[in-house]
Amino acid sequence: MEYAYGNFGFLKQGRMEQPPLVLLDLGIERRFRETYYFENSVRASYGGYLLQFTLKGCGIYEAYGHTCHKLTPGWGFFSKMPEDSRYYLPSPDISPESSDEGWEFFYLHFDGPAACPFYETVRALTGPVFSLAASCPPTALFLRLFEKLKNKEALALYEGSEFLYRFLAQLLSELEAPSAKGSLLIQQAVSYFKNHFSERKGIGEAAELCNVSQAHLTRIFRQETGQTPLQYLTRIRMEYALFLLLNTQDSMESISEACGFLNRNYFAKVFRRHLGCSPTEYRNRSASLTRST
Repeated sequence: MEYAYGNFGFLKQGRMEQPPLVLLDLGIERRFRETYYFENSVRASYGGYLLQFTLKGCGIYEAYGHTCHKLTPGWGFFSKMPEDSRYYLPSPDISPESSDEGWEFFYLHFDGPAACPFYETVRALTGPVFSLAASCPPTALFLRLFEKLKNKEALALYEGSEFLYRFLAQLLSELEAPSAKGSLLIQQAVSYFKNHFSERKGIGEAAELCNVSQAHLTRIFRQETGQTPLQYLTRIRMEYALFLLLNTQDSMESISEACGFLNRNYFAKVFRRHLGCSPTEYRNRSASLTRST
């Protein structure tokens, strides 16, 4: 599919002093054989939230200075600015596919108090990057709005806010647990993960139960759900970890074991990668918020 390119900025609409969601700018871009690099830790003037999704080619997103993600088609990142991360067009030796196609993506830049719950939930589900199946509802919704803007049609009052809510709600829906309407293979795998996430077992055991190779399970799981089996299993473990951190006084060793992690250190590493803080920091921050209310 060929995409038109362009960028659109928006002025505040309506009488509300602090709208729940504010669309700032959006666009579709292609970066090709050029210097394209953003260090997000120094972008205080570019506040709010940035969601960027790869359509073609490849880009790189580095979270917290050490986790490097290759963003091929179907992969994107969701950031709150400023943050300790960066994204850029890779050199051909890092990503040969980028030398032919560059990096083609759409982005949404927005703000508002209602954006934070969406951001935090997506981060808890997937970590700093996420994947979506091709032609899913949120991407189709974006492309329809972009086409409208390319045709020089003005947005109606609060239409930008309405679009953002629908887009973010659809994004969450796509990233949530796979529905039972999937193939029997995926239903078996999902059932296994839900019933055995607390055990130190992984994708290999699920594939063996389903009588397929791990590579085949991963390929089909991603085709049908838009995420890998490991992403789905990790999400279940993270959700249970959040529950235990907020509702018990269990030790970190106990929680890591209950969630199926090898040890406390590995649990803390995965937790920080997904939520940007340690389990202890998350528990203390949540306890502080509870006391203040």
